[in-house]
Amino acid sequence: MRNSEIYRRTLKFSVMRLVRTVLCLVMLAALPLIAFVATGLAGLDETVQLAATGIAFIVGLIIFYLVAHFGGYLLTAGQVAMITEGIATGELPEDTYAAGKRAVKNRFATASIYYGLLSITRAITNEISAGMNAIARGIDGDNQGGAASIIAGIISAFVSVVLEYLNYCSLGWVFLHGEQSAFKSTCDGAVIYFQNWKTLMKNSAKVIAITVVSLAIIGGAFFGVAYLTLGSIEPLTAVLADIDAAAKLEDGTAVPAGTSLIALCAVIALVLWSGIHGAFVKPYILVSVMRRYIEAGQADAPKVDVYEKLAGMSKGFRKALDRAGEGAPSAA
Repeated sequence: MRNSEIYRRTLKFSVMRLVRTVLCLVMLAALPLIAFVATGLAGLDETVQLAATGIAFIVGLIIFYLVAHFGGYLLTAGQVAMITEGIATGELPEDTYAAGKRAVKNRFATASIYYGLLSITRAITNEISAGMNAIARGIDGDNQGGAASIIAGIISAFVSVVLEYLNYCSLGWVFLHGEQSAFKSTCDGAVIYFQNWKTLMKNSAKVIAITVVSLAIIGGAFFGVAYLTLGSIEPLTAVLADIDAAAKLEDGTAVPAGTSLIALCAVIALVLWSGIHGAFVKPYILVSVMRRYIEAGQADAPKVDVYEKLAGMSKGFRKALDRAGEGAPSAA
């Protein structure tokens, strides 16, 4: 199957994930407001109102985590399962959305376990970033804005973007090898990703380029709309102007006028871009990355020496390796 067809037929997962997140955000904002208004209409004092509002907000956060965060992850798992099937077999069920949900339901324990194993790549990414920053500090010394620090930051950001797809690729490997434990498949998947890094890095430039273009076009459009909309609200611009007037730079000079408005619009644009990019652009990139990953994994079995290197880099990997039991290479 072509990448574009797999992307098109698995896109419903992304749309449903975005809709769920938006609805949960609305609920998160509405619950405290409803609690505050309801207690006020009931004639309760201000302390009770604030307490009820706080409790409602906490309840909203819990619901948001369960429904949007974890529930959204399970939708991602279903999407990854279908992308994996489309790449590995060249076919997809007629109703990919229902089939993806069945795949996650059948291996719910696997998907749930894997959710707790994301620390593997996070730890590796954090350690690489920390190492780069440590080297930069050694070169720049007290000059935190030096060339080495800037280069280290760029490399760390590059590594973070590229390694982000390791989570999805490893999960795909779990679904592809349902006959063995989730921990063993997770470890194998991470090893395959890193031992084939030269092949997979060929896609890294494409990943970065599409992400940057997406940010420039989609994020830029959101920023422009937010700037024009918020900039026309005089009470808001007056408050932001007061903030700018009160703020000072490190050298004591005044903050340029309009800085707060620009910062607010940038935050709004980034949040909206993240949702749209994650729902519609990232899945397309994911199909391409996973195709290279699965093809490389099928052609090259996991190697013991890579197991050893990853075990030395990540505590999360070592824990998963221990849980894998006898399925892990003895040398690791």
